[in-house]
Amino acid sequence: MEQLDQDRRIATRIKKVNLVQVSRFDEEGFRADLATGRTLDISSGGIRLELHHPLPLRSIVGVTLALDNQIIEVSGTVAYLEVLDHEKCAMGIEFSDLSPETAKLIDGYVGSSVTVS
Repeated sequence: MEQLDQDRRIATRIKKVNLVQVSRFDEEGFRADLATGRTLDISSGGIRLELHHPLPLRSIVGVTLALDNQIIEVSGTVAYLEVLDHEKCAMGIEFSDLSPETAKLIDGYVGSSVTVS
């Protein structure tokens, strides 16, 4: 968890709305939940999402993310949860096991966008 806290301070984060689909997997690797939402911000280390229902903290998830006109699939872990209002929540997902190609796409996307202050 320390790595995520460090990334929050130093990683470039951009505010941009991107559609996202999140699949949560159970202990045996079967899909247990499916949610659709949007990004609130994105960095090379993870994303902050807005969804209508939370997924359990520390869940292993698969994320299908639209970056402009490219669709990428990444895996990650739910790192934090936040209630936004009575209908929505925010979730932080820390990326894991990014392929070099996917990491390069995300870095390029983040680097070409305006940063969050």
